[in-house]
Amino acid sequence: MTFKTLVCFVVLGILLFGVVGIALGQGVLNILCFQGYTEDVWVKEFERQTGIKVNATYAGTVEEMFTKAAAGGGLYDLVSIDCGSVERYYKHGLLQPIDLSLVPNWSKLSKKFQEIDFTMFEGKPYHAPFVWGSNNIVYNKGAVGELPPTWAVLWDPKYKGQISITDEANNNVVVAAIALGFPDPYNLTPEQMMKVREKLLEIKRNLRTLTVGFDSEKSVLGSGETNLTLSGYDSGLLLYCRDELGMDVSRLTPKEGIYVWVDGWVILRDAKNVEAAHKWIDFMLSDFAQQELAKFMGFGAATPAAKEVLDPMVVELCYYDDIDRVPVPVFLMKNPEDFEARVNLWNEIKATP
Repeated sequence: MTFKTLVCFVVLGILLFGVVGIALGQGVLNILCFQGYTEDVWVKEFERQTGIKVNATYAGTVEEMFTKAAAGGGLYDLVSIDCGSVERYYKHGLLQPIDLSLVPNWSKLSKKFQEIDFTMFEGKPYHAPFVWGSNNIVYNKGAVGELPPTWAVLWDPKYKGQISITDEANNNVVVAAIALGFPDPYNLTPEQMMKVREKLLEIKRNLRTLTVGFDSEKSVLGSGETNLTLSGYDSGLLLYCRDELGMDVSRLTPKEGIYVWVDGWVILRDAKNVEAAHKWIDFMLSDFAQQELAKFMGFGAATPAAKEVLDPMVVELCYYDDIDRVPVPVFLMKNPEDFEARVNLWNEIKATP
């Protein structure tokens, strides 16, 4: 056999191996997601089980995620988005439905996640939840004692100058709407919005400061600048203050209800590896992946499998082992009636003396 012939056989073998590999489920899966959702510990296990190579691209904001996904061209198969963004993606024609026959672990999902009707269109699911969290009040129990389980503490004059909230328009409108007892904080009438406006003006008079991200929250609560912080990272803030600073901290479960974000996977319309995308969705609902994700993120698992690995304090205060256990109304994040109007309202509140 000549050297040239040998080279031809080697090349042919490589090509055949690649074809066989793809036929056996190997290939490449391109994921667009937030950092933290494709960590090595579970990505490598997925690759080991399936032979599928995972390529991850990160986006830092919701808008960046949408812009990259909308660019099209088959660059990505899967995208991680919150449940409130699904309608927007769907209306822009970016998604294809999820075939539940290819996701046997779907049955492990907490019941509340299986029943999210606003991420279904024409009877088909378009969003596969895998992690969740709640923006809530974390407070310095050592300084203020045990607080009553109500959003009303944010408006209590007793705590004037001791409170911080996130500088997030939609979330603050939702808090005010829930505190006012409105049944749908994402679909407000003009009359309800006026009452929300007055409520936000009231809370502004009680505030010490606004926070912008986790480091900001740690700074104001950890330093004693505030004693009550409306946090977007409640479990992380609890553990940081307890473990790093030795503080006696707690978290509310307001009787009026909590608002919850749910991140999940969507399959893009022009995905090149739909079969691999379904395998990833199913894998991320496995006990292994849910436990590793919960350990890494500290937020809620989409299935009850992660209870054993979550910190007992997080389980007790946040119910992150199983959303079905939350003892108050749960308002899953939705696309609001007019996001821009909410931003304008919050900017008006901030500008009011």
